[in-house]
Amino acid sequence: MDSTYHRHVTSVATGAREGAVTSVLLLVLSACAVSHHAALDRVPLTPASDHALAGRLASADVVVAGVLTRAQRDIRYEAPCGIIAHIMRRCDDTQAYDARIRAFDGHEWTLMFFRLGPGPHPAPGDSAVWVLHRDAVYPYLVCAQRAALTSTGCVSEPSFILESDDDMLPLSEWPRVQRLLQTLNL
Repeated sequence: MDSTYHRHVTSVATGAREGAVTSVLLLVLSACAVSHHAALDRVPLTPASDHALAGRLASADVVVAGVLTRAQRDIRYEAPCGIIAHIMRRCDDTQAYDARIRAFDGHEWTLMFFRLGPGPHPAPGDSAVWVLHRDAVYPYLVCAQRAALTSTGCVSEPSFILESDDDMLPLSEWPRVQRLLQTLNL
């Protein structure tokens, strides 16, 4: 279901977007690999100045023009830091955020993004073109607590994520992004 303000750039079943079971997720990931491969093959058909952006779009799962309505820190997805590691300054300063985007057509997308250090990060009210990638996230805090009590492994959860700062484009880029998506057959 595409609209003026968001595009599924891989064929993803509705149930998969809303929290799929493992078998559906594997099927979706297989479909993504096939779709991404075909789109990546079309990147050279875009103008040379657009190759980097076209490559990011070709590897995306969803591209959304909308506003960030929520960005809430979620420490469950941050690596815990013990007292000794903290004293030795071996702690990772990455902060995890649970976020929600409302596309301008009313659809909503839940995602995670991670911020390293004190630099700027997306904030509620930011309007942009969001390039979302489906990936696995790990609740490291829960995993560390569980590891102290049992030998079970750390189970990942599927989520849309922002892979880099390049996944948040100015809203004025939406017409260019739409042209590139069309060239990539997405």
